[in-house]
Amino acid sequence: MPTPSSNELPPGRLAAALLEASQWFDEALLARLEQEGGPVLSPNRSRAFLAMSSGPLRVIELARQLDISRQAAHKLLDGLERDALVERWTDERDRRAQLVTLTDRGRDVARRAARILGELEAELRGRIGPGHVDALRRALAVDWGRSPR
Repeated sequence: MPTPSSNELPPGRLAAALLEASQWFDEALLARLEQEGGPVLSPNRSRAFLAMSSGPLRVIELARQLDISRQAAHKLLDGLERDALVERWTDERDRRAQLVTLTDRGRDVARRAARILGELEAELRGRIGPGHVDALRRALAVDWGRSPR
């Protein structure tokens, strides 16, 4: 069996490489936000922002998207609320449920994060080349279907 060149992933390493690439973006994003005087965010807080970027959602749905318990989601939201980044209120359609959304400050942080991510993508283009970035974007845009279980 041929050995992979230095520009190829060994078989079975794709998932790990995707996780490492995601971590590269997340670490740089969180550091640059903090350098700009933004709030200190953890990777879970960052993922919560991503989940809420398309508008209000139920706390239980946020917990599902983050793959954490409802209690952990509430704890995460408590901290984001203390930092004035999110707000929660009772869902009028189901009084047992709570909705959560970004505040004006939270939307400002999300806009800054989007700008920084654009800068990081441009930096990645310079590091690995525009062709590789474009191919990566195309591959990740393809619908992979449901996760095999």
